[in-house]
Amino acid sequence: MDETKLRQLERQYKLRVKTGCDTCRLRRVKCDETKPECLRCTKSGRNCGGYKHVTKFRSNSPSAAASYRNPSFLVVPQKTRPTSVPRSPVRSVSPESTECRSFHYFQTHTLPQWTEYFDSGIWNIMILQLSHVEPAIKHGVLALSALHERFEKTKPMLQSGTHDFAFAQYMAAVKHSNELLTAHREGRVDVEKVLVACIIFTCYENLAGNYVAANMHLRNGIRILNQHRLGTGTRPQAEPIADILFRFDFQAMAFSDNASPYEYSLDNPPEYPIIPLVYTSVSDARKDLIDLLRCMMWISGIVNVDPGAMQNPTWLLLYTQFMASFSAWEMTFEQYQHMMLLTEQVNTKIHSGITLLQIYGTMARIIVSAGSTSPINGELSWDPLLPSFTRILDLAESLPIQTQTTSRARSVSSSSTSSTSPPYISPIPSPFQLSRSLANTPSPPAFPSTPSFFPDLHPTPPPTHSSGPQTPAKPRPSFTPSFELSPILPLFLTTCRCRDPVVRRRALALLFSCRRREGVWDSHGAGLVALEVLKLEEGLPESVSPGPDHWVPLSARVRDAGQVGEARRIKDVFVRVDMEKRRIEGVFVGGVGGEVRKNVKF
Repeated sequence: MDETKLRQLERQYKLRVKTGCDTCRLRRVKCDETKPECLRCTKSGRNCGGYKHVTKFRSNSPSAAASYRNPSFLVVPQKTRPTSVPRSPVRSVSPESTECRSFHYFQTHTLPQWTEYFDSGIWNIMILQLSHVEPAIKHGVLALSALHERFEKTKPMLQSGTHDFAFAQYMAAVKHSNELLTAHREGRVDVEKVLVACIIFTCYENLAGNYVAANMHLRNGIRILNQHRLGTGTRPQAEPIADILFRFDFQAMAFSDNASPYEYSLDNPPEYPIIPLVYTSVSDARKDLIDLLRCMMWISGIVNVDPGAMQNPTWLLLYTQFMASFSAWEMTFEQYQHMMLLTEQVNTKIHSGITLLQIYGTMARIIVSAGSTSPINGELSWDPLLPSFTRILDLAESLPIQTQTTSRARSVSSSSTSSTSPPYISPIPSPFQLSRSLANTPSPPAFPSTPSFFPDLHPTPPPTHSSGPQTPAKPRPSFTPSFELSPILPLFLTTCRCRDPVVRRRALALLFSCRRREGVWDSHGAGLVALEVLKLEEGLPESVSPGPDHWVPLSARVRDAGQVGEARRIKDVFVRVDMEKRRIEGVFVGGVGGEVRKNVKF
């Protein structure tokens, strides 16, 4: 708004101003404010006193002049300054140099990896801000940062309980969180701070391998969120935080260690999303897909617990709503991809995020399609979906995290190269058998109060028998934890459910080559469990292991999926991770033995 417009408004509303010349102000008459001398004074023969009183207050900004004229009106809106900390805090988070270094590591290393595919205002802005004003969140962030840095190291590191920096910071965060909860109950702290603390604690316990504690923090966070919604209604500030909690909830559904199984209840079904006609961002599409995946997992999980739930009106209603919403999501997401701006198409992060949603959308359609025929065809229901399994691999191999290729798999592939999803099939209500069949995967050891070593998460290469000089081993790749979606779960499903020998080996090679953790899902651990499924189904010797390129030798007796009969196929896998002994205790249900128990060292 310029000076002319401001003057017009002043005249229109007859506002009392303070910017007239000194003479007119003394006479208490309206000044025309002509510079350097007003016309009212010169025409009447008076000496114009000028505008000295205005000059010392005015700046070049019209809004400053308007504020001086009338402080309560006509102020041109300015950007509000943050009351706590800036969007990118520059001041020190702590007087301790060790804590400052850890916070810097969190900003420069942890956040870029944890927001690799999707932007996050919660992690990049809100949590950084709260770290400067809320001790529980600050110490939680420092604990996460230190834990992440340990994973990035290539050598096992000794931890010594109370002297361990990550553990000490976490204990400080837990101590301050009690004060935070008390302040929230007394109405002195917004619910957002409490939920952010729950998110940070869930992340830490998952990384540390304490799944019981992680599940407790997640359940508490969702309970507090639901109570807040029932008591005061939904606050816009809390919704992005709720999205993170629901994403963690989906991961907990897909991974449920026997020591801490996921609790399904007909009294607490997830809410199905209302799919819009148009998506304007990839984040909106991701939010709805996560909600749909939670619905899908609940539909399956509740039937695993109680087969009679399929007759319950709550189950039937959510099942019907899920099927309609998922089809609507597929159409809206497809339309969004066609309508993307050119700037979005060339943006690497947006492109990778879309690719990841395509992978998960394809995985969900595979599960729905297989579930519609499983009562009749059993495990053979997965075989017609080979083109969709292949599409998952083609998309996963295009992601930037896949630094190693499976060119060998491509060269010998006998599978279809079609990238289209299977046609929609009206499903018969039946459990998808996902939460148990997508086997639970190991993770790094917990942080106990007694000293222990980090496990060597990288498989030792088989000894060579060459008498020539040994080639120095390449440095092991860093191990990257993240709490976003990643291809681990779809790749695990492909390895276990696709019986085409080449396609499942491509998926297994990708699992071993991408050193990733997605929440509780560990790419290496998932690969070890999936390898056991492959060996049991194809009758491979126990001594068979992946080669240097992560490729498992093909079996002489299995050349296509049809040669793995229904009787040999693994239907369920139950896993318990023993951190102290560094082993996975697995129960593989189905196959020739009916039930096989195997321990996998990691």
